[in-house]
Amino acid sequence: MSDTYYLFSQFLEALPTYLLNGLLATLYWLADSGAALVSVACAAGIAIWMDAGAQNRANFRPARSGRQGQNTSLDGRTSQIITGVAVLFWITSQWGMGAPVPWIGAAMWGFGFLVLLLVRQQETTTLWNVKAGILIYAMAVLGSRLYLAYTAQLSPEQWAALIGTTESAATVIANTRSNVTTIILWALWLVIPLGYFAMLLQQALLNPWSLVNPLANATEIIQRYRTRQ
Repeated sequence: MSDTYYLFSQFLEALPTYLLNGLLATLYWLADSGAALVSVACAAGIAIWMDAGAQNRANFRPARSGRQGQNTSLDGRTSQIITGVAVLFWITSQWGMGAPVPWIGAAMWGFGFLVLLLVRQQETTTLWNVKAGILIYAMAVLGSRLYLAYTAQLSPEQWAALIGTTESAATVIANTRSNVTTIILWALWLVIPLGYFAMLLQQALLNPWSLVNPLANATEIIQRYRTRQ
């Protein structure tokens, strides 16, 4: 009885430490995976709310010769599939990368989701631009990682042969890697993300928002999802 009581008291004394360690481990995991979780959450919102409406409009058959409009027999999910491909491609391309690239991608997903909530006109075009912009950024990230991984295995002599120069191999490898890495960082950190944000911002400001209810489109999207229209 005394041994059981002693073990139980030790467990109670160590319980706060276990709980604190578990909480810290969870926070560390969330910090490491936060960008991916934000991206997946935004992609899920786009698929559930925006893609569903766009796909329903694509499946809808307009009225002809006095017949009432109706949905086609094909219940397509093309829009949702494209979103799934985009988010999977993005998660794969940024997996294991350090900041800021994963968080830049998460910001792109979040900004795209916000613009889709606000934009009433040209909703289908904006939806396509969001996915296309993220896919382009994911391809740029993946391409840069493949390039850096490939060139890291080359010897200075192979670098010189690849570039096709007779200069010093050490000079070639230093200058080329430095210049290309700088270009990659500029493209991934500034050029592509700023181009994406500017494109969506222009789309959002293309038509004036309602001064009475600026969130009218978001309300309509949520209501449409609730009524499955």
